[in-house]
Amino acid sequence: MTISTVSAATNTSTSNSDISALSGNYQMFLQLLVTQMQNQSPLDPMDSSQFTQQLVQYSAVEQQIKANQSLTDLKSMFAIQSALSFVGYVGKSVTVDSSTADLTNGTATWNFSGSAAASAATIEIHDSEGNTVYTTVQKLAAGEGAFEWSGETDTGGVAPAGSYTISITGTDASGKAVKYTSETTGTVEAVDFSGTTPMLSIGGQLVSAYLVKSVKSAS
Repeated sequence: MTISTVSAATNTSTSNSDISALSGNYQMFLQLLVTQMQNQSPLDPMDSSQFTQQLVQYSAVEQQIKANQSLTDLKSMFAIQSALSFVGYVGKSVTVDSSTADLTNGTATWNFSGSAAASAATIEIHDSEGNTVYTTVQKLAAGEGAFEWSGETDTGGVAPAGSYTISITGTDASGKAVKYTSETTGTVEAVDFSGTTPMLSIGGQLVSAYLVKSVKSAS
C-alpha cells in the first residue's frame, strides 16, 4: 500500500518557488529604491509615493503566498489523516453499494433492494467481459432481499471463481419498471491512494471507499 503525496508535493513545490521568486524581486526592488534614494538630486527629490505603493503591494502578495502555502500544508495534513483512517478498513468486512461480487468457494451473494414487488423479475449474472452466464426468473418482494448464486451456468456447467455482476429487471403490478439497487459484502485486502478517490480492494476489485455502508470485523 502506498499513500500518494505527489499532488501535495507538487503544490508545496509551486508555493516555495513562488515565494522564492517573489523574495528575489522584493530584494531587487529594495536595492533599486535605496540606490535611487542615494543618488537622487537634493534639488529634485524623487516622488516616493509610487515606490511606497509598490512596497505595500509586494508585502500584500508575499503574505498571500505564505497564507496559500499554509493552507496547502494543512490540506496535505488532512489528506494524510483521511488516508490513514481508511487503512483501518484493511482486514475488515465491509458492505458497499456495488453490483459486483466474487464467486469464491462456490458462492457469490448480492444484497439488493427493490422499490416494489415484481411477480417475475429477471436476474442475470454476467462475467467480467459482460457475457451472461446465468439467468433466472423469480418472484421478488418489495424492499430488501438477497440472491445467492452457486456458480451454476445456463449451459449446465460451473463458472470459475472470479468477479461477477448482477442485473435485476422487473415490473410491478401496474407494469411500471421496478428500481433495484444492489450491494455486496467482502473483506478489504488493501487500500489504493494513487487516484483522487481512495479505493478499497475487495476480492481483486477496486471499490470507492465512499461507497461503504457498513464495516465489521471479518469472521
